[in-house]
Formats: sequence, structure tokens, C-alpha cells
Amino acid sequence: MDINAAESYLKKNEKKLLVGGKSGAQVYDIGGEYVLKQIYRAEYGNDERYETYRKEAWWYAAGGAGLDCLPEVLDLRSTDEEISILMKRYQVLSRREINTKLLEKIMIALATVHASEIPPLLKQKQHTVEPLLEEQIRFSVEGWRTVLDEHPGVFDGAPLERIAGEINQIISWHGSEETVLSHGDFHWDNLLMDNQGRIIICDWQGVEAGAVSGDLSFFFGRLRGDGIQMKEQEVVEAYGREIRRLSGKRVRWEEICRHIRASNVITSFTCWHQYLHGSSEGKVREIFEKMVADSEGIG
Repeated sequence: MDINAAESYLKKNEKKLLVGGKSGAQVYDIGGEYVLKQIYRAEYGNDERYETYRKEAWWYAAGGAGLDCLPEVLDLRSTDEEISILMKRYQVLSRREINTKLLEKIMIALATVHASEIPPLLKQKQHTVEPLLEEQIRFSVEGWRTVLDEHPGVFDGAPLERIAGEINQIISWHGSEETVLSHGDFHWDNLLMDNQGRIIICDWQGVEAGAVSGDLSFFFGRLRGDGIQMKEQEVVEAYGREIRRLSGKRVRWEEICRHIRASNVITSFTCWHQYLHGSSEGKVREIFEKMVADSEGIG
């Protein structure tokens, strides 16, 4: 099977769209065995976002650092105007299946990524940590205030000013964390499973030289946003055991917990308010109170 054969299949059969729209990519089922992921610049209109898909195509073409948690790619086409990636199809994970054993498998896969060598190209493009400008800080403060104001008399917005005053100090300290090969968009919906029960990580548009806690914090934060709680320390300890086995490095929960808190504060303060408008009081409380508590627990 190659891309031409997959496109021929789509012409002859009813198209079954698995994913499409929000991310800009259209992902089609091919006979229940493969998936075809396609992105067209002309239909997209976002050059910066399109380039992230080109990075994903490069990542697969370059062998993905030899990781065995990548989807099997059968064919790939990447041009200035179109990206097509034909991959093997895998089992989708359900949030109802979350348990200790599955979380440990996921952490083993993530540890494998973090313990791998960072390709030179990603090292060259490693982002430096930049402080927020004053207008960016005020934008976040006002954004959060509008979210909290949708629930009159429920939330105390006073901590926002304290976090605003500390955010660049938090960003600076967090930037001192060890740099590893990072997925960059590590969340539940980007996890699959093969027939042998191995975790497969997909959607590598955000692959980068990044921080250990970035992937962990985003993984926990997205699940918390879905109302799913877990014993984060136990999950990180499973991650740490695998890191030590692979590299000999020791992962201390206390240190990584501080960085996870810092990452959550930075992400929540700068981003979450943009997605919480119209949300329930419970969901806003979960994100806001966690941000406030984490900002107090970094020192």
C-alpha cells in the first residue's frame, strides 16, 4: 500500500473521516488497516501551522530517532503545497480504560522519548525562554478576569495580580530545567496501542528539544481539564524508574513536581483562559484553583 493506492481507495469508496477540521489535517480510514493523513496549504491558509506538519513529515522521514513508539509509516509525500502521510492504523485508547497499568505503559513510552538523543536539527532550533511582555501579562490577567466574571461571586480574582507579578520569575527558573527530546503535544488523544499492547505516540508536529516536565504537565493538565484525576506522584515515579533503567539518571519527584507546577502555572496563566469561556463553574474551578495552588507551591 502506498499513497497513490490509498487515494485510489478513497475515490472508489465512501470516505470515512477519522479526524478533520480543527487541526487542519484530514485523516481518513483506508480499509480499516491504514490511515491517510493529508494537509493542503491552499485549504489551510496558515503557513506557520503548515510548517509544523512539514516538521512532522521530516521527523518520520528521518526515522524518528529510532523510537519504537512511533506509528509505522508506509509512504510519505511532503511538498510546499501538500503533505500526505500513510500510516498503519492502531487501536484508539478510551479514557474509560485509564488504570495504573496503562498509565505505567504510557510513562515507559514517554521515558523512551526523553532518553533518546536529540537530533542536531532540533538542537539548532531549540527555543530560548523569553519573559512575557507587560502587555502579554495584562492580556492574561484580563482574560482570566472575564472568565471568572462569568460566575459572579464565586471566585476570588486577587491571586491573579500576584501570579502576574511572579510569572517571569517562574518562567526564568523553569527554563533552567534539563533539555530532552520532547513530543511537544503529549496528551491522551495522541496515544494509540498496537496489537502487542505497546503504546504508540502519534502527531509529532511539536517535536522539539524541550523540558522533561513540559510533556508530563501537559498530559496531566489535559486529563484534569476532562475531569480525570490520578495520583501524579505514582505516575511520575513509574516514569522515573524507566528513565533510570534507560539512562542511569535519577528523577526526583520533588524537583520534577516543582517544574510540573511551574509548567502548569505558565500554561494555565497564558493559555487556559482563552478556552474556558462558557465553561461550567466546576471546570473553571479545577483549572483556576490548581493554577493558584501550584503558583504557591513552586518556592
